[in-house]
Amino acid sequence: MYLFTVILIFTILFVIAYVLFIKQKGEKLENINKGICPQCESPSITTRRIKGGGCSGTSNVIYMCENCGYEEEFNLNSGGCGSGGCKT
Repeated sequence: MYLFTVILIFTILFVIAYVLFIKQKGEKLENINKGICPQCESPSITTRRIKGGGCSGTSNVIYMCENCGYEEEFNLNSGGCGSGGCKT
């Protein structure tokens, strides 16, 4: 019974930590979409690299701040072939 309780507590803590991580990542992406660096809050964010996954519907995008050197990668939904997102 003790082992089950410990596993349950760790599972709940893991889920809470993951939800908070996703929320924080979403807030960073929201600021980046506005053109603002999430770290230094200056309007100097640029796209460093975009690597598409074909028709899978996701693209790996690396954003970089020219002011402070902040860099982070995001996996963004590009819409897939149904929306015309992978035209050649």
